[in-house]
Amino acid sequence: MRINKVKSNYDRLNDHELSTRADGVVLGLTGNTFFPDAVPTAADFKVLADDFKDKLAIASPRGSSLEISMKDEARIVLLKAMRRLANCVNDVADGNAPMLFSSGFDMGAQPKDLPSPGKVTGVKVTDGRQSGQMRLDFDSLKEAYQYEYQISYQLDENGDPIWGESFFTGSSRANTIAPVIPDERYYVRVRARNTKGIGDWSDIVSLRAR
Repeated sequence: MRINKVKSNYDRLNDHELSTRADGVVLGLTGNTFFPDAVPTAADFKVLADDFKDKLAIASPRGSSLEISMKDEARIVLLKAMRRLANCVNDVADGNAPMLFSSGFDMGAQPKDLPSPGKVTGVKVTDGRQSGQMRLDFDSLKEAYQYEYQISYQLDENGDPIWGESFFTGSSRANTIAPVIPDERYYVRVRARNTKGIGDWSDIVSLRAR
């Protein structure tokens, strides 16, 4: 099955489009914890993006032959770096759409056989780092681009949780639930979403807040 990927070839963009796209990648990857070991790093890539932008400003609209050639050379270097960085993002994300979107790169053609998301499993609620917090983790689904979860600490007359508003996240790990009331039992459920639809709710899990 084809998986989600970001585009790695931006040769067809004109100079101004390329500069704008490179700035988007810098913004997406700076401080992005999904790609801590990206090659080149966000800082190194920003140097190349800024260099191209500066030389483009000098060469436009009536730069000398030397200035234009320097801009063209900076473009080649930037395109090579974008291709290498995009391939790194694809390798690390392994089809995970939220991770790919966060990179600032353009998404490639979406897989035509993308299935509706399945049921989220492995839902676990644990104590947070501080009193008044809980941590939510669950198994990720490759076909999901977003997850929805609901929280309740009240039960109806049948003993079923009374669900409130929905919260949305792109990560299956280390989601913080706060504030919570100490000694209250909280109930949580999660489901996955993508462009094809919404998955079934997970099994309900619960934990008494500390």
